[in-house]
Amino acid sequence: MADDEHVPAGRLRRLSRLAYLTARTTGDLLAAQARRKLAASGSPRDDLRKAGERILATLGELKGAALKLGQALAMDPDALPEEARSVVARLLSQAPQRMEFAQVAEVVRAELGRFPDELFAHFEREPLAAASLGQVHAARLQDGREVVVKVQYPGVEKALQNDLANAAVLVRGFALTGDALDGRPYYDELRAALLRELDYGQEAAQADAYREAAARYPELVVPEVVYERSARRVLCLQRIHGQPLLELMESDAPGDERFRVARLLIFAIWGPFYAARLVHSDPHPGNFFVLPRGRLGVVDFGSTKMLSERFGSVYRIFLEENAAGRVHPDVGPMLKKAGFRFLGDDEEDAFEFCQKLADIVQRPIASEEYDFGSDGLVQDVRRAFRSDPRIGLTIKPPPEALLFYRSAAGLAQDLRLLKARGPVRAVLKEIQQRGSAW
Repeated sequence: MADDEHVPAGRLRRLSRLAYLTARTTGDLLAAQARRKLAASGSPRDDLRKAGERILATLGELKGAALKLGQALAMDPDALPEEARSVVARLLSQAPQRMEFAQVAEVVRAELGRFPDELFAHFEREPLAAASLGQVHAARLQDGREVVVKVQYPGVEKALQNDLANAAVLVRGFALTGDALDGRPYYDELRAALLRELDYGQEAAQADAYREAAARYPELVVPEVVYERSARRVLCLQRIHGQPLLELMESDAPGDERFRVARLLIFAIWGPFYAARLVHSDPHPGNFFVLPRGRLGVVDFGSTKMLSERFGSVYRIFLEENAAGRVHPDVGPMLKKAGFRFLGDDEEDAFEFCQKLADIVQRPIASEEYDFGSDGLVQDVRRAFRSDPRIGLTIKPPPEALLFYRSAAGLAQDLRLLKARGPVRAVLKEIQQRGSAW
C-alpha cells in the first residue's frame, strides 16, 4: 500500500482477504455449532465473538464495498448469530483502523487549498465516526457554528473500483446462463450508485434535494451543507447533536418511545418518496439520530435515488392503498406498469407469486397495531422465494428498483431491531395527508 493511501486497493489482495475471511468465519461458526451439539469444552459464544471480531477487523481494513457488506450483515438479525452480529454492529459507525490525522490534513489541503487548522477555528484530531468511504471529524467555523467534516480515505476510490471489477466477473459469468440470471443491469445500477458516493459534491446536492423533499416533515432535521468548506473528497455539514439510533435500539427504552421513533423513521423513508419520488437508500441505524423535541436527525445522502414517474406512481398507489388498510388486488399487473418484466411461460403464475409476496410485505397494515419485533416478515419473504425460486428468477424488476427495495428493506430491518410496535397504517395515512408535489 502506498504511503499516501489508507485503504489496501490491490484487486487480488482484496479478493484473497475476503476469501480468507469467508473460510475462517465459516470455521468459527461450525465450531460453535459443534460445541453446542457435543457440549464440548469451551464456549460457543467465544467462537461467535471471534467470528464477529474477525469480520470487523478485516472489513474495517478493506473498507469500500467490503465494509458496506459488513454494515448489511450488522443490520440483518438473520445473517449472523447474535453474539457475532453485535460485534459487527460496530461497523455502523466506528470502523477500526482509522486514518492518521496527517493523512486527513493532507486530503483537506489537496481539496480546499489549506490545512484544517487554517480553515477552521477548531478541528478535532480524533474522528467522531469512521465508515466505508471516509471518516468524520467535529470542527467549528470561524463564526462559531459547529460542523462535521467528512474526509475521504486516500486510496478508497481505487479499492472500490477493484471490488466492483471482482464482482463484475461473477455477474458476467451468470449472464452467460441466460436472461433469468443476467444481473448486468442491476450491477450497472449499483456500480453507478457506489461510484457516485465518491463525489461529495454530488452528495451535497443530494442532501439539498432530500431536505426539499422532506419539507413537509419538520420532525426531520437535515444538516445544512457548508459549501465553502466542501469539495469532491471533503464534505462539511452542520453538526447534529443527538442519541444514535443504534444506542436507542440496544437500550431498555419503553415501547411507546420506540414507536415514537419508528414513526419518524417511516417519515424519513416514505415521506420524501411520497412527496417527491426521492428515497434515502442507505437507512442503516448509523445514519439516524434521536433529537430533543420529538425530532429525528437524518444524515448521509450519497445513496439517495430519484425514481422515475413510471415506477414511483405505482408504488405511490400501493402506499395509498396501505394507508386505507388494503393490499392492491392486482399487484402483478401494476408491477408490469412500473417496468417489471416477466420472463416465464405463464405470466399468471408470476402475478400470483407477486400477490403472495405483497400479502407478506404489507402485513403491517392488516391490523390496528403491528409488532415488528416479534413477527417474521423478513424471514417469510425469504421463505417465499426459497419455496419457488423458478418463478422468482423470472421476475425482473427495473434497475431503479434495486435502491428502492434497499431503502424499504433497510427500514423494515431498522423497525425490527427497534422492536417497534404500533399503528403503522395510521402513520402511512399521515404521510398521505401531508401530500405530494407530483
